Amino acid sequence: MDQYTLRIANPQDAIEIWQIMDTCKKQLENQNYFICDNQYYVTDVLTTSGFGVVACDFNGKIVGNLLVKYPGMEEENLGYDLSFDFSQLSEVAHMDSCSVLPQARGNHLEARMIRYAENLIDPTRYSILLATVSPQNIPSMKTLTKLGYEVMLTKEKYEGVLRNIMMKRI
Repeated sequence: MDQYTLRIANPQDAIEIWQIMDTCKKQLENQNYFICDNQYYVTDVLTTSGFGVVACDFNGKIVGNLLVKYPGMEEENLGYDLSFDFSQLSEVAHMDSCSVLPQARGNHLEARMIRYAENLIDPTRYSILLATVSPQNIPSMKTLTKLGYEVMLTKEKYEGVLRNIMMKRI
């Protein structure tokens, strides 16, 4: 039996999700691999601009999370980087941020949470999934590639940090 279960995150999970993101970032040898948003951003995604998926251990404790954001026409929409037109921009969903605590790694939770989230996204409204990942973050690059995401552009984002912009159509 699998020791981890997935569920949709609720707003009460925001603090724990942010703490996991912060913990994961602090443990990285190269902290440019992961851009960690603040707790207010997490709360905003969970309550107004998207949703989250969490992986829980057998005690129900959150050990991993994924945020999915619907950026709309906001300037942060990665579609602008790819020169999307107006109609394409409105179809974008961001696979925004994913983190898994060290003790839960090796269980393919990143891939499982992304697949779970993809099944929750309404493909009649959002048919273009975009994500950013550090080109040096080989595990996440492999995960996204195996799930059908392709590198569309490599550029500096987030105050000068190099990122691959990855895309998948659903």
